[in-house]
Amino acid sequence: MQQVHPRVLISAYACGPGDEPEAAAGWAFARAAARSHRVHVITRHRFAPAVDAALARDPELARNLTVEYLDLSERLLARKRRSSDVYWYYVLWQRALARRAAELHDAAPFDVGHHVTFANDWLPCGLARVPNLPVVWGPVGGATVVPLNLVRWLGLRGAANELLRGVLTAPLRAAWGDTAARRAAVVVAQNETVARRFRRTGHVVVEPNAALDDLSEHVLPARAQAADADGSDPRPLRAVFVGRLLGLKGGRLAIEALARTPGWELHVYGDGYDRSTLVRLAGRRGVTDRVVFHGHRPRAEVLDAVAGCDAMLFPSMHDQAGWAAAEASALGRPVICLPLGGVPLMAGVNARLARVDGDVVGHLAARLAEAATTPGTPSDRWSTSRLPDVVERLYGTARSGSPAAEASTV
Repeated sequence: MQQVHPRVLISAYACGPGDEPEAAAGWAFARAAARSHRVHVITRHRFAPAVDAALARDPELARNLTVEYLDLSERLLARKRRSSDVYWYYVLWQRALARRAAELHDAAPFDVGHHVTFANDWLPCGLARVPNLPVVWGPVGGATVVPLNLVRWLGLRGAANELLRGVLTAPLRAAWGDTAARRAAVVVAQNETVARRFRRTGHVVVEPNAALDDLSEHVLPARAQAADADGSDPRPLRAVFVGRLLGLKGGRLAIEALARTPGWELHVYGDGYDRSTLVRLAGRRGVTDRVVFHGHRPRAEVLDAVAGCDAMLFPSMHDQAGWAAAEASALGRPVICLPLGGVPLMAGVNARLARVDGDVVGHLAARLAEAATTPGTPSDRWSTSRLPDVVERLYGTARSGSPAAEASTV
């Protein structure tokens, strides 16, 4: 008798192979689901070339994975000019997605619906409007809040952005996020903070959207701590900071910590509005010769830099997942971080947590100094190979529950 595979409808605003983390996560979840399910993905046209090429190369995957492309009208697309326009466009896209998903579900019912990307818990979930469809919502995140004693490290612009983000997203999370969570058979949270926020609404699990392919090609020989011929000072140890240079990423904290940690240099990969401020701060702290700003670089180059470093210094105050920390951990590098958001979870066994009370800079500096003698261990915790089992459990839980029959509103 021919095996009947459960049918899964995946909503993925971003989905396709490549270096974009959000799209790569959507593609990894879709591929994992297609191992033992008939999967229908709805995403956007911009991912069609990469997706179509990948399916053409893998006929076995193509047998179980159908990808449909959905965009709004050209008139609305033309209005999507700034990066912030993604939010209103996404809300409207979810409405269109809900209509299309309902049509597909009416024509040939699905066993499970899975909302994979965008990973924001304060934006709507179109699948939640489809009646009689068990929904897995997530991974989603966004509920992390910066502790008050760290606000000064955000800078004026960063603090203003954080205040505005909180004012805008809190009511939207209550309206859209809580509604989606109540409707969902399973809520998948990016980190424990988000899980606590939604746990009262139903079944919640923690599983970040990290999906790392094999990084072995980037593994470099261990850096030798070689002393000079006369036994004097060894060459500097190397820390890396990877991320956009925004206040919430903790660049100020990283440079202040470096200034208190002799024998280390910091290589900064990324760009953003805070770069000029960080350059001036390095000058004021007398560490200009120990901080190198590389700007935005190709992912392969950044991975090589991480593989060749002695530690990642990443005191982010807000990352929901933090793929850079997962990549550093996969490459066996210790990650000096704060116990906030998803970075400690992503760093896993290689997390070196600095307390957020008292002298935060001093705590970070101490952890960085310790990393000189306590190297990390390569970890495959966030490998794409884990995802087939992850989605099997999520979909099994969703199908065994009693999903709400009434659709929610977006």
